[in-house]
Amino acid sequence: MDELDGLEIRHLRYFLMVARTGKILTASQELNIAQPSLSQLIQRLERRLGLTLFNRTARGVELTAAGEVFRRGVERMLAELDEVLAEAGSAALVVRAGVCAGVSPVLLGDIENAIIANSGRTVSPQFSAVSSSRQLELLRTGELDFAIVRLPLDGDEFEVAGMDDQELGVVVHADHPLAGRATLGWDDLRDQRLLWFDARRAPGYAQGLLAELAGHGWRPRLHTVDNDRHALFTHTLRAAPNLVALRPRSTAEGDPQLVWIPIAGDDVPRERFGLAALREGVHGATVRRIAAATPA
Repeated sequence: MDELDGLEIRHLRYFLMVARTGKILTASQELNIAQPSLSQLIQRLERRLGLTLFNRTARGVELTAAGEVFRRGVERMLAELDEVLAEAGSAALVVRAGVCAGVSPVLLGDIENAIIANSGRTVSPQFSAVSSSRQLELLRTGELDFAIVRLPLDGDEFEVAGMDDQELGVVVHADHPLAGRATLGWDDLRDQRLLWFDARRAPGYAQGLLAELAGHGWRPRLHTVDNDRHALFTHTLRAAPNLVALRPRSTAEGDPQLVWIPIAGDDVPRERFGLAALREGVHGATVRRIAAATPA
């Protein structure tokens, strides 16, 4: 098959045009190339194959018997190639998305559906657990296509769509002295320590939340436990005295050992999750479409 080395698809399409029109001049006009160039290309093709594909006559060119066999084979090959390309084009594109801690199964499903509906082609999202800060690094290097992160983000090179916004309340163990309260004010929390996480995982969220708490007069001592498992979360709240957490209501639902208590007032902290992609990357437009379709 060495005689096919360097043979390009366009050369085969040129051959078919000459075979269809029966005239080099007409074919060159259809292909928008110079007649001498097309004539030389056909001659080089014949030399490379070691076949005479056309008989030259005063009226134009006619396929030889070998040329007719070659024509049928080329048409069949190009038709199969078109089918392969069409099939490949319809295959789902795998897109990689990171997921930070705290994303609920319902929210993850909603984000998956939004990515599929707004990507402009068939995609298959694949998710992996990655901290918010690490996800931004992986977006920059191209190792992730999307990031599901806590907001706000550090960096203006990202397109972001807000996907979830929930009120934070106080979560305590059922044995905690505050567990029987219907609501809590900021004064009730002044002597409480706050169950915290490694702030490097979501620095924008951590800094913003602590600043908001300070604005309410609460600068808690932080009890850092860098583990997302619910069992350890519950155990830590039970074992450590004067310890509370700030979480959405869903954190305590279904767990009889935990109690969620709302904070009194309108100006309460909130937890927001967003979907991010590089603004100038191939998925930035997808996030913009999702942001436009998502209620503020």
